[in-house]
Amino acid sequence: MLVFEGSASLRRIVVLNPKGGSGKTTLAFNLAGYLATTGRKVAIIDMDQQGSSTRWLHNRSSELPAIFGISAANLGFDAAENLRVALPEEIEYVVVDAPAGLPGDQLIDYTCGAHAILVPVLPSDLDIHAATRLVSELLLQAQVSRRNKRLGIVANRVKERTIAYQQLRKFLSRLSIPVIGHIRDSQNYASAAKNGLCIHEMPRSRVVKDLAQWEAVSLWLEDRLATSLTARDLLRPADTEMPRRRRRLQTGTLVAAVAAVAAICVSLWSLSTMRSQIDTSSVDQRAAAPLEPAASMEYAVEELVVKSPSAGPGEMLRNRWQLRGVAQRSESGVLILRDRVEDTSRRISDDADLDGWVVQDFGADYAVFAQDGEEVRLVLNEEIVH
Repeated sequence: MLVFEGSASLRRIVVLNPKGGSGKTTLAFNLAGYLATTGRKVAIIDMDQQGSSTRWLHNRSSELPAIFGISAANLGFDAAENLRVALPEEIEYVVVDAPAGLPGDQLIDYTCGAHAILVPVLPSDLDIHAATRLVSELLLQAQVSRRNKRLGIVANRVKERTIAYQQLRKFLSRLSIPVIGHIRDSQNYASAAKNGLCIHEMPRSRVVKDLAQWEAVSLWLEDRLATSLTARDLLRPADTEMPRRRRRLQTGTLVAAVAAVAAICVSLWSLSTMRSQIDTSSVDQRAAAPLEPAASMEYAVEELVVKSPSAGPGEMLRNRWQLRGVAQRSESGVLILRDRVEDTSRRISDDADLDGWVVQDFGADYAVFAQDGEEVRLVLNEEIVH
């Protein structure tokens, strides 16, 4: 667990992406530089093994606004095995350049108590797949609340007139996570990194287009920093009343399902991109082509990633399982259920449990499941419509 020692009013900004080369570090030090140029006391924590943020600080001139830096190699553990981050009291803001490939069960250490969580995404099938997985883990395992609007996506290194960018926009629009900015593919960022600068510290005439794009990111960030943390922002999954085993069953199953759907989505997205690049001479053939399957698969990802995490345990049960039949055997019975996620069937006796839910009552066309005082009634062949 990350423990920050310093000012009680410290505001934390976290930049996450499981895949290397996503522009995570570039986004992190540009955020730190932006805050420094506004006169605020800021630190950057380099948790990535590559140490790119640390190198950027080493390249930074002492004549520029000061930024306090800490490398992961300089962090220590306390008696409770917490990773301690000791900051000077005058530091008001900290940008965390999180490590790539961070396991899902460790995300909460970075996101709990964060005022802003940013995820950069590149316009490629591999990056979309990785980002989909990350978003699902943030919502399901780290339990980041979409309602509190702490999580934002940044479309990175985009070329607006490319097919890949249009596909990325289409994909992101279905996640119901705000896309807070689109950053173009510009050599200005490489030049800034080499000289220890952020984009806001370069000659204005050279970076006019870049600054225009950063305005949306800056406005979102300022709004998040000005919004006080709530109890929900400080909630850790271990603090909930749901037993650990049951929580693993529910979140683990949904994360696996999201990953499977995401893989199919990315595959179809790649195929649709390749198909759109084929030059055909018949306009009529193109007009008569069916809708791209990627759209429907992206919607399936949205269903799992967005709607399921916001639902309670009872709604999760109802969304996943459909009652297909009840076989009566004197005073006992066998329930036949369909798994909507995996599209498989399952039979359980009335004295068994279903993902921790026990059969409370059943009839010829219904079954009632109970768990921790909550009851869910499944009706025979009931369809769920969101």
